[in-house]
Amino acid sequence: MAWRIAPLTVDEFVLLVAWLLLACAGLLLACVDVTVRRLPTPFVLATAAILAGLVGVAASTARQPWMLVNSLAASSALAGVYLLLALVGGGMGMGDVRLAAVLGLVLGTAGWTAVLLGATLPYLLAMPSAVMRLRRDPKQRHLPFGPYLVAGAILAVCLTGA
Repeated sequence: MAWRIAPLTVDEFVLLVAWLLLACAGLLLACVDVTVRRLPTPFVLATAAILAGLVGVAASTARQPWMLVNSLAASSALAGVYLLLALVGGGMGMGDVRLAAVLGLVLGTAGWTAVLLGATLPYLLAMPSAVMRLRRDPKQRHLPFGPYLVAGAILAVCLTGA
């Protein structure tokens, strides 16, 4: 990820730190989600607070307030979409909604292409596992989606190189 983002300025370095923090926190959250099928709210919110601070620092050192505005808009957009999916009953939990908001916060710094990729890639990544799970036990429809959310966001930033 550091090779793909290649920080040259202070704000790019701060964003790289944010992405690496997200990767580490995301790995822990993915393991927890697979094990207990829950995403711990305090850990997700603490990660969100730290990432929001890092995005704010990056926006202020770059003297580009739109970076923070885009980040907050992307976070709100992803949280809204995933909240709608959770309320409709698409198998999403509120932990997935909170995690999507956190991922949108960092994806928003990379641009709207990365946000769109970060929103769609988790479904493509989860599809083979979901199909295998349904073939084994058609009654079991719950799939821990946190690992796919994190992997999709990291893959999106690596593909866009932002």
